[in-house]
Amino acid sequence: MARITLRQLLDHAAEHGYGVPAFNINNMEQGLAIMEAASACDAPVIIQASRGARSYANDIMLARMMEALTEIHPAIPLCIHQD
Repeated sequence: MARITLRQLLDHAAEHGYGVPAFNINNMEQGLAIMEAASACDAPVIIQASRGARSYANDIMLARMMEALTEIHPAIPLCIHQD
């Protein structure tokens, strides 16, 4: 399933009565931990990157990390949000 839109994710959550966590990340380790937890729970997730994170880690690096996370955990619905 990999990447989905926020609208798709929130509509599905509303229809099925569950909440979706959103996490800010700055580095690979945070992204991996979030996706591993989501995988263990078989739950979708929103990963956010704040302006500070984009400044710290660089937009290109964050984009590649998001691509890698979707490849490593293809079964987990992932929405990317610029916080």
